Amino acid sequence: MESVDEPQSIGDADSIDAAESIVHALGDGAYVLDADRNRVFVNDRLREVTEFSEAVLHGPHPERVVDEGYWDPETGERYRAAVERVLAGDATDERVQLTTTLAGGSTVTTETRLTPIERDGSVVGVVGVIRDITDRVERERELERLNDRLERLAGFLSHDLRNPLGIAQGYLELARETGDLDRLDPADEALDRIESLIDDALVMARDPEAIGIDAESVDIGDIAVGCWESGDFGEPPEAVELVVEDAGPVRADADLLRRAIGNLIGNALDHAGDALTVRVGVDDRGIYVADDGPGLAVDDSVEELTEFGVSNHGGTGIGLAIVECVAAAHGWELDIGESESGGFRTTLVGVEPTG
Repeated sequence: MESVDEPQSIGDADSIDAAESIVHALGDGAYVLDADRNRVFVNDRLREVTEFSEAVLHGPHPERVVDEGYWDPETGERYRAAVERVLAGDATDERVQLTTTLAGGSTVTTETRLTPIERDGSVVGVVGVIRDITDRVERERELERLNDRLERLAGFLSHDLRNPLGIAQGYLELARETGDLDRLDPADEALDRIESLIDDALVMARDPEAIGIDAESVDIGDIAVGCWESGDFGEPPEAVELVVEDAGPVRADADLLRRAIGNLIGNALDHAGDALTVRVGVDDRGIYVADDGPGLAVDDSVEELTEFGVSNHGGTGIGLAIVECVAAAHGWELDIGESESGGFRTTLVGVEPTG
């Protein structure tokens, strides 16, 4: 319902009949309500866009629209309150944002402008003019998501880079003072950690749909063993074991998949204690990483666990968010639940095996 004409003032109109002629000429969807909130006139644009039946279009408003499921009760109540203010003479220009399910099943977000119809100094009805603002609202939401992502990214980088950066600087200073080049090894490891964190952050800074996927056949076993032996998690306790089971090749971006699997293994090591078995494999649902640790806490939710920058149990708060981002970029879904042993299990659902 794109705007064609600005709604005209009808404050001096002699009657509802005069208001109907104005509404009929508008390019936007529009209608006329009487003093009892019955829609007594709708223009052709409103019929065309909504495809509502005449009974709905001309019934008590908003009751009929709510009864038919086109508005939820909260939306109907907000609209009713706005109309009542206009009818009571408390407002001469009410604007209310509404989300409507159309007859075809799609949804639109609109702004309805409500103005009074006056006769002899009394309000005898209301004109409603509807503008489709779906695209504008979506752009605003996207900007909000982008701002939120950038704020979290800035906080993550400023907080989590500080520790490995301090380690690198400390060992470099020791190397200068002592001339012992062995002091550079831990500094080099800290710099590798910084590079990994930056790579993680860059993945999170982008919309999953904008991440380029270079898909190829990748062996899950090789990926898991490579992550385990990389040293990214430090020296695992002796009682911690990696078991690769039923693994095989899948179609995926090797670098992104390694980042996801590495984060899942790291998540298990961060939260499961010293005695742990981490199992990685492929089943009929997708790639899974499961452990026999303490599992999900009662108050854990999937939304909280995958929220960027949030960690209820230590760690950076980015690991599972990275995995969810990688999954979305591939068109997969991240499923979080309980392993057979009562521990933690994550599954990348929808992975395509190639073997």
